[in-house]
Amino acid sequence: MLSSTFLSLSLFFLTSIATPAKRYDLDGNGVPDLCTTNSDGTASCLLSDGSLTTFKTSTTIPAPRATVTLPDPATFKKDNGTKWSIKYVGNLAFTGTLQAKGLGGDKCRSSKLGNKVIWSCGDMECKGGFTSSGCGFSMGPAFYGTSSVLTVNTTGISLVQSNDFAVPFSGDPKPVAPQSAFGMDTSNVAAINATHGVAYAFEIWRGASDGSFVNRGNAVVSVTLGNERPIATRVGPLLTGPNTIQLGLLAILRDGDFVYTYSIGGPSGIIVGRVAASDQVFSASAYSFLVAGSTSTWKTPGSIPAASSTTFGMTTTNSGGKFSCGAYGSVFFNTYLGKYVIICTAFENFTNMYVSATPFGPWSAEYGLLNGWGIGYGSMAHPEFSTDGGKTFHFSQGPDGPFNMFEVSFNF
Repeated sequence: MLSSTFLSLSLFFLTSIATPAKRYDLDGNGVPDLCTTNSDGTASCLLSDGSLTTFKTSTTIPAPRATVTLPDPATFKKDNGTKWSIKYVGNLAFTGTLQAKGLGGDKCRSSKLGNKVIWSCGDMECKGGFTSSGCGFSMGPAFYGTSSVLTVNTTGISLVQSNDFAVPFSGDPKPVAPQSAFGMDTSNVAAINATHGVAYAFEIWRGASDGSFVNRGNAVVSVTLGNERPIATRVGPLLTGPNTIQLGLLAILRDGDFVYTYSIGGPSGIIVGRVAASDQVFSASAYSFLVAGSTSTWKTPGSIPAASSTTFGMTTTNSGGKFSCGAYGSVFFNTYLGKYVIICTAFENFTNMYVSATPFGPWSAEYGLLNGWGIGYGSMAHPEFSTDGGKTFHFSQGPDGPFNMFEVSFNF
């Protein structure tokens, strides 16, 4: 029997699922609105100010259009400095006490829910750690953004763990020696509607003196907008056991009527799954995955694939048919290019970009954006802050200290 918690949350998540939604730009800002088609011939779109509007799909509505055609990767490399550019624009800053104490960590992802930007981060602490000059430690806090891509709102927070986001469920088994603590590696947030979103986390036990850890499995959380901070609520036990892919940890994306999950694995290096943007996100059997070598064949296996699975995977024209992506990245739609974009890091030194006409490929060969800067741990794009329809976007990277922010500008 479903718990009362699950039932109450499912009412918020319930969404009319029909055909994939056409892209609309109702507020004319050059950024596609988040829209869902309804069974009655209407569509509902979430605008940039957080309001929701519904209209008949037969109505003539402006849709975002590609502005340019991206050249091939070799030409793109030659065009650096003329038709496109990248520059370091500073470090991600935090307001109040946490900035003064030097807050930093592994990664910080950004997402949009309603009219709020959510920053969800990983393994965050200040220079002083747990001493009086520090600010404690959080395996995964979340904060609200400001109007600037370079500033996160942490005013009034003295201990970073006060903003813990995805945390272990009360029924999760406690760590067994030599492990002493939980770890929760968290995805970005995908909107379900104007007030609720979803995020994924992979739970581990850690803390052993030898640096070892124990995988526990995938979790799904419902995300809501609290007065002071984003709230993540676990709904029941872990979605999977320890031997599956780490669901959505590369990135997740709400597109049309689906939440797409991007996970490291498969013959090409990335497995893409999708599930209806509704309370089905809490059911492992509801997820479908793109069959390896295919560009449109989906299979619903009834469970989340094993980490060793070779059955599923996206395609890329990259050398050897493999993506050069580590554990983390971002996937988003760029209006200027008229393409879906993957940003990710290889070998903690090379930030690459891939583009596709659909959220599941086939994907291009890699476009090199950045190398030689130093160690980069998961390049996280922040398209929520693009004000020119995607002609310019930002991404940040850590780890273990300040987050460096870069600006990519296209002029094709």
